[in-house]
Order: sequence, then C-alpha cells, then structure tokens
Amino acid sequence: MRHPFQTLAMLAVLSSGCDRLQDDPIFAYGRAEFSDGSPMVGVTLSHDRAKVVEPGSNGGPAIPWQPPVFTPYGTATTEDSGDYFLEMRYGDVQAVDPNSPLPNATQPYRFRVSRLEEDGSGTFVSFLFRDDVELPALRHWDSRLRVDPGSGGPVVSFAPAPPTPQVPVTGEEVHTTNEAGEEVPVSPTEPEVVLQVLSGGQTVFRWWGATSPWTASPYVLEDFASPEVKLRAMSLGVWLFYPLGALHSELDFRVEWRTPSLPLPAGNLRPVSRGVSCTPSPAGACPWTDGRLEQVPLSTTTSGVPWLTLTLSEPRVLRHAVVRGMGGVEGGAFRLEGSLDGEQWALMAVSPLLLSDSNLDHVGLIPRFEEATQWDSPFDGPLRKKDGSHFGEAALAEVGPVRYVRLTGTSFANGNNGVERFISRLAEVSLFE
Repeated sequence: MRHPFQTLAMLAVLSSGCDRLQDDPIFAYGRAEFSDGSPMVGVTLSHDRAKVVEPGSNGGPAIPWQPPVFTPYGTATTEDSGDYFLEMRYGDVQAVDPNSPLPNATQPYRFRVSRLEEDGSGTFVSFLFRDDVELPALRHWDSRLRVDPGSGGPVVSFAPAPPTPQVPVTGEEVHTTNEAGEEVPVSPTEPEVVLQVLSGGQTVFRWWGATSPWTASPYVLEDFASPEVKLRAMSLGVWLFYPLGALHSELDFRVEWRTPSLPLPAGNLRPVSRGVSCTPSPAGACPWTDGRLEQVPLSTTTSGVPWLTLTLSEPRVLRHAVVRGMGGVEGGAFRLEGSLDGEQWALMAVSPLLLSDSNLDHVGLIPRFEEATQWDSPFDGPLRKKDGSHFGEAALAEVGPVRYVRLTGTSFANGNNGVERFISRLAEVSLFE
C-alpha cells in the first residue's frame, strides 16, 4: 500500500515537473489523534500562515524576533484514519521577494495547524518547509491533571510529558558534527512539563521540568484572588524529506501541548514585605513589593553592587521567600541575606530558580527557531526556555529578626562556586513570617 505522503508527492511532480512553479500545489501530510491514540475522524482543522521577518543586524547585540501575525490560510478534514492533507501553493510557501537584490530570492512563510478541545486541552504544530513534508502527529496529551486537597496546600498531580516526536518513515533526521568531529543526528528536543500558575492572566509561578505531585503552598498562592494551574510542553525539531518533485525539503517544526486550566483556592497570605521600600528603586513606590506581577527592569550597575535591598517596617523573623519573574541569571539561583542593622549580614537562602535543565545548544539552529516561534501558540502566551523570567521559592534559615533583606542572583554554571549575577528584571519578591 502506498503511503499517502508518497502519493501526494507523485501527484505534485506529475502536474509540475521537476521545477516548482509559483502555482504548483505542495502538501504537508499529518495525522490527528486523541490522547488515547484513536484517530480524529471527520474533524476540520484550520491552518494559518505568517510571513517570516528575519530581524536585521546593526553590528551590535542580536536584535530580537518580533511576534508573527498569523492569518487563516485554509482547512482540511481528517479521514477515517485520522490522516489529513494541507495543500498550499508553492508561491505561498516560498514567495518571490521583490525587494531582494539577489535574483530568484524568496521569503519564507511559517504555517500552523492546531486543534483545541472543549475541555481546554489543545495541540498545535508550527513549521517552516519548502516542499512536500510529513508533520509530527497532532496528538493530544493525556496529562491526567488533577488538583486535590492537601495538608500543606492543594496538591497538583499529572502524568509525564508527551513522548518526543518520532521521525516518519518518509523522512530522516538531519545530522551535524559535534566538538569531537563525530557526525551525530539532530533529534527533536525532549518535551518537558511546564507547570504554570496564573491569576488574572498573569504568571504567578512557573516550573520548567515539573514533576508530580506538586503542592501549591500558601506562599506561592500569596493573596492572589483567582489562581489556576495548567501544564504546557513543547518539542522542537528538524527533519529532512526527499519528495519526488524536489531535491529535498527541510521541515523545521515546533509542537506544543496544553492542558485545561484547573482552579486553585484563592490565596489568603499577605507577605510582610508588601509595600516596603527598596534600593535601588525607580521614583515612587518599590515596584517589586507591590503585589503586581509585571516585570520591571532593575538597574544596579551604576553603584556596582548587584543587590536589591528591601527595608521592612520593623524587625521580623522571616521563614519563607518567593521570587517571581527574575531575569539575568541564566542557569542560576537566587541568594537572600538578612541584617538587623544593615551592616552585618547573615545568609538566609541560596535556592535554584526553576529553570529547564535541558540544553538546546547541541541542536544547531533550534535555539534561534525557538526564539522566533515562542509566540506561535493560538491558545496561550509565549513559551521559551530562555525568556528571562524565572521563578523560585525557599524556606529561610533561622537567623533571628532582620529589618533589611537583600537579594541577588547567583550562578553555579561552568563550575562557578556561586558567582554573583546582576538581576536585570524582576516581577516580585515576597517575604513571609
């Protein structure tokens, strides 16, 4: 029996010959499945398109990617097997660039196919390609997410992350060379559970590589009025295909999964640090103790001191801390010290930020593709391992009453023994008795 992908490729080459014309049809073949592996039958899937606008270069720091603008392109209906076919014009995938000084230069478009269930679970694949390809399976994640009461707070339990996408029989993995000069495959990245607690659409807490079960402590929930928890996961990869109508077609893809959101009890614990002053600080009230969750830039370079210092209204015996939305401490931790007089300082905590342990650097251009596609979800906000917004919490050492507390970043990367790191951005730091 001929594979549907091969059938489509032969139809394309019979209609257009070996050189693609702008109006020639090309195809992306896929399969849609429910979380138990059963096919989605007779389901209409929409696919969208966005122009890829490569950031320019001014010879300085890298210019960041901007969010893409996706617009509807077409629909496809799944067959009894769950198979579906996305048909596009070759000129809509790689359009001629009239502004390029190079002859026959093209500008690529990124496509996206997605499915959202009534319960709020969803999956999408966004991808770049040049000719006929086969997509990763559009299969929902059987996360078994649930929230149960617990003595220390609501207990969140869930299944492991979805499996890594497997290269289809029609394709193969791209290979690269490692530092030892050995040829190695560029396999898709392994999905990790990303646990997110949100309230009012803002991120209260996030944990890359989360494990089950997890207790949402009163400190994490603080006094946020409408917290809810959901999980996300993603995989990035590159596959190579050899359709009959072209020399080859590389597929760069991003697969994301999301679960429904489940409510958590409203928080009722107000930190003793709420509303206290801090140094350094912009004009007005300290933006990192106000209970709001927007990231605010933190400038400590003028003084040469990498600390953010909070001044409590009176001495307190502190027992717990939560740091939200810290940026500038890649692969590191946060460090808290306390003092009664502002002169003698005692270590209260050195605690890791809940970052991803996986490394994208070994997979060639995937880190750049991850940055470019971080906004591709049609359901949720951006998702990127190195987005500069990290979270953590820690029980504090008993050092007696303190009135001053200072926070800094700390890195243990590359064998460092806790090197101080400046905090570039911060959303909130909360201290509790």
